[in-house]
Amino acid sequence: MTQIPNNFPIAPIAHINSEVAINFFTQNKKKLMIGAAAVVSLFLIQQLFFKPAAITVVGKGKLQVAPAKVEMTVSRVDSSVDPVVAVNQGENNTKLLIDESKKILLSPDIQRAFYQITPTVVGGDKLYQVVNVFKLSSSEPAKTSELIKTLYTKGAITINNVSFLPDKQEDVTQEARRAALKDAREQAKRIAQAAGKRVGRIVTITDDLSEAAGTVSSQEQGGNAVMSDFLAAAPEKIEVSKVVSVTYEIW
Repeated sequence: MTQIPNNFPIAPIAHINSEVAINFFTQNKKKLMIGAAAVVSLFLIQQLFFKPAAITVVGKGKLQVAPAKVEMTVSRVDSSVDPVVAVNQGENNTKLLIDESKKILLSPDIQRAFYQITPTVVGGDKLYQVVNVFKLSSSEPAKTSELIKTLYTKGAITINNVSFLPDKQEDVTQEARRAALKDAREQAKRIAQAAGKRVGRIVTITDDLSEAAGTVSSQEQGGNAVMSDFLAAAPEKIEVSKVVSVTYEIW
């Protein structure tokens, strides 16, 4: 293996390269300064006299994914001439609905939302109406139809906001957002080309901020569940979408 002698002139070579660079700059100083001034001048002229136009487009991103979760809001109404009796009836009947849900689902997430007492007059008699509401979430969307039918049969008055959600919802939302931004860019390019211009930088982006979810709303008429409620089966695919509004410069 060849070894470099201790007296090999490395430093002098570096010194020579530095001198070459300094000499080049000294000899071409005027040309370099003129070139730099021209670049700055062109930039300033562009900023002062050739301001870009702006266009705003709305991009939409859509994905088809399998549902992995279902959410719904369940309501129960009880009434009595005695407010205490009305409250107790509501508590017991709501617990019955929750227990029935747990018989069908393995490990549902159930959150009691609220109950509301409202005095009403019916046929000259004063009644106290108690509304109990709870939110139910499950990772077994395939059992949605059976669950809704059972809840209505056991006394639920309304089942609203039935939403089918994807797995890894945040990742799906982000993917839909990227698709929406790509769609916005393509639209901007077509508009700019039609005007004989090109798309520049992004000025602003406005996100709709909604989460990706496929939603099916239940219906209720006169306290009786209609057939569409009983048939609220989980779809094979749900469509999730994002919408963004993007403003671009065009030159």
